[in-house]
Amino acid sequence: MKRRALLLTIANVLVFQAGWLVCILFGSLWAGAFTLCALVLHFVFYTQRLKDTVAVLLAVVIGLVHDLLLLHTGSILFLESVYLPPLWLMCLWVLLGLTLNHSLSWIYSRPLWSGLLGAIAAPMSYMAGVKLSSAEWSSPILEVVPIIAALWLVILPLHRLISLRVLTYVQHKTAKLPAPYSDC
Repeated sequence: MKRRALLLTIANVLVFQAGWLVCILFGSLWAGAFTLCALVLHFVFYTQRLKDTVAVLLAVVIGLVHDLLLLHTGSILFLESVYLPPLWLMCLWVLLGLTLNHSLSWIYSRPLWSGLLGAIAAPMSYMAGVKLSSAEWSSPILEVVPIIAALWLVILPLHRLISLRVLTYVQHKTAKLPAPYSDC
C-alpha cells in the first residue's frame, strides 16, 4: 500500500509540473484539455473525492479573486482578456487544488510554513509565467513581486482554514441525512 501511495504522490507532482508547462506555453485550449484529463484521472485514482473537490473549487475561487486583484490594480496584463484572467491561468489554480491534499500535504497542513513557501514560490512562478506566456507586467516588477508575496502569505493558510470549515459543515450536514432504504 505504501508503494501505491508513493507512486500517486510522484504522479501528482509530475501532473502538476507538466500541467504548469502546458498551461503557460500552450495557452487556454491545451490547458483546458490537459486539466480536464488531469481532473478525470485524479478522481479515478484518488479516494479523497470530497476533500479534493472542496480543495479544487476553493482554489479556483481564491485564484480568481487573486488574479482579478492583480489584473484590476494594474499589476499584470493578460493579452487574451482585459477583464478576466485567462482560462489557462484558472487551470493552474485547478491543478494546484489537486496537489494540496497529496504532494503538497506536508506543507499545506502547516499554515506558517505554507504561507512562507507561498510567499517565496508564487512570485517566482509568476515571474517565470510572465516570461513564458502571453501575460505581461503592467507595473514595475519590483512593485508587483511584494504584492504577490504578501497575498501568498495568506492564500494557502486561508485556503486550509476555509477548506476545513467547509468539510466540517458538509460532513455534519450529510451525517444528518437519513440512510437509504434497504428494500428499494
